[in-house]
Amino acid sequence: MKYNKISHLSAALAVGGLMMFSSCSDFLEKEPMSQISPEKYYSTLAQIRAVVLDEYPNTLPSHGNWSYGLFGGDSGTDNQIYVTADNKYTTDRWLVANTHGTWSFTRIYYINFMLSNALARYGEDINGSENTIYGNLSEIKHALGEGYFLRAYQYFNRLKTFGDFPIITEPLPDDMATLTEASKRAPRNMVARFILEDLDKAALLMSETNYSSQYINRDLALLFKSRVALYEATWLKYFKGTAFVPGGEGWPGASYNPDFSYPSGSIDEEIKFFFQQAMAAAKE
Repeated sequence: MKYNKISHLSAALAVGGLMMFSSCSDFLEKEPMSQISPEKYYSTLAQIRAVVLDEYPNTLPSHGNWSYGLFGGDSGTDNQIYVTADNKYTTDRWLVANTHGTWSFTRIYYINFMLSNALARYGEDINGSENTIYGNLSEIKHALGEGYFLRAYQYFNRLKTFGDFPIITEPLPDDMATLTEASKRAPRNMVARFILEDLDKAALLMSETNYSSQYINRDLALLFKSRVALYEATWLKYFKGTAFVPGGEGWPGASYNPDFSYPSGSIDEEIKFFFQQAMAAAKE
């Protein structure tokens, strides 16, 4: 009897141990409940909206911040005097920052990461036929449209600062060869065209819901499209033939765009294209 009791007890302990080991194994294989992996994020409207709203103060201008705000681009020029003069307009005082400065891709990376992951769930069809994101469909489309607008705004800032600039639409792996290839500058007119394409997508996605005051809306996308197109049209017109436009004499981009040609056929047709885009968006 004593032997049988010990045998039963040993068996029970063995079974219990196996069950504990099995449940511990299952528990250890679970993802942390306090964290959401990037692969599973952007599966709800709220998650997309949170990221988009975080970009508002990091991307859009503000009347309150005169250094980088709505009118800050004219500070230190003949258009606007600022309390602290811009050193680059003083002889021998053009100071160069010791960090990446405006060449930063941080905000562009964040927006690309959101769009890449969210659009994978939304489906390649922008009509949302394959949508698996939880939430109101028209609001999901609007939030994605805001993402396109914010990326366009980031790229317009780069266009004004650098002209030719790399066009990157997805998060890239931390691989030197990949990053080096992606860092080649695209001609400035192609950067402007890319911005217009993003704004077209933004306007289309935001067409069903009109947030008149809370969020970026379709009218703002069209207004901004007109602004970008007019900027590029006048730039190409007045700097035609110089190193400041693609194909002009001494243009630095010729070294990494040896086969460059304007999509419209010539710089004059390209100027016409941007003027037409500006007028059409403004009229609408």
